[in-house]
Amino acid sequence: MNHSAKFIFSVSLALAAALASGTAFGDEPNQKLDPARLAVSVSDSDAPQTVRTTDGRELKLVWNDEFNGEGLPDAKKWTYEVGYIRNNESQYYTDARLENVFQKDGVLTIRTLKEKYNIEGKPKNKGLKEAEYTSAAIETIDTASWLYGRVEVRAQLPTGKGIWPAIWMMGTNIKQIGWPGCGEIDVMEYVGHTPHRAHGTIHMRKKGGKNWEVVSKGSSLLLDRPEEQYYVYTLEWTPEKMLILVDDKPVLEFKKSEEESKTGVWPFDKPHYIILNTAIGGAWGGEIAEDTCPTDFKIDYVRVYQ
Repeated sequence: MNHSAKFIFSVSLALAAALASGTAFGDEPNQKLDPARLAVSVSDSDAPQTVRTTDGRELKLVWNDEFNGEGLPDAKKWTYEVGYIRNNESQYYTDARLENVFQKDGVLTIRTLKEKYNIEGKPKNKGLKEAEYTSAAIETIDTASWLYGRVEVRAQLPTGKGIWPAIWMMGTNIKQIGWPGCGEIDVMEYVGHTPHRAHGTIHMRKKGGKNWEVVSKGSSLLLDRPEEQYYVYTLEWTPEKMLILVDDKPVLEFKKSEEESKTGVWPFDKPHYIILNTAIGGAWGGEIAEDTCPTDFKIDYVRVYQ
């Protein structure tokens, strides 16, 4: 991705526009946590082989990771973003480092740490010798991608001012045409300075704009303590539209018939790959509190149906 000041400014504008246009809704927190939201799957057989979409179509399981192993994520499914990557964020994404990403007891944990971490000679270190924050970003860009279907990610979110976890997708042609021309589908974003709220946003290149100019649409949903219990963050994607949901409750609908005229080339008819990460600080994460780290982003499973 482009790391220029123009890119950071455009992302900030895009997020602001998305939040302004979206409609937030939700429920007041209950006093007790829901036991069903605390349990996690512990067997690969827990994944249903078929699901029915909100519009009644039956889809089959084509790819999943239940995170029932031990240690690092499955290298046949996931690779790593490494370095200072985007949005002027404060974390250095480490490469296959157990302190920042690991599987245990049926859960993948992405752990964000405040520490003195030597990055001298490491990739994308911005010329620095030491990082103040570390985290992890795992992706399927080199292993798997999908065009249309239903993506489900069951997760419990990290907490703390400055934190910025995400479940998202980008077009596999990003290396050829760049962002935002490749398209970006943010199934879930969360920022610690506005807790309990999950955001869904879709980005694409602005018609007639420069390569980095973006047009976005987003909305959000107020949840009952997503930092303490699990929710299923879902994308349903067809040639006609995308629908972002939380526990099958709609957050954002993005129709091709309404949105295609805003971009020069529609990016959502090409394969996209999945990214799971926790950022801290940066364009949207903002100021970081002293007590934010360590903080954990916990993922029970990722399932893809087509």
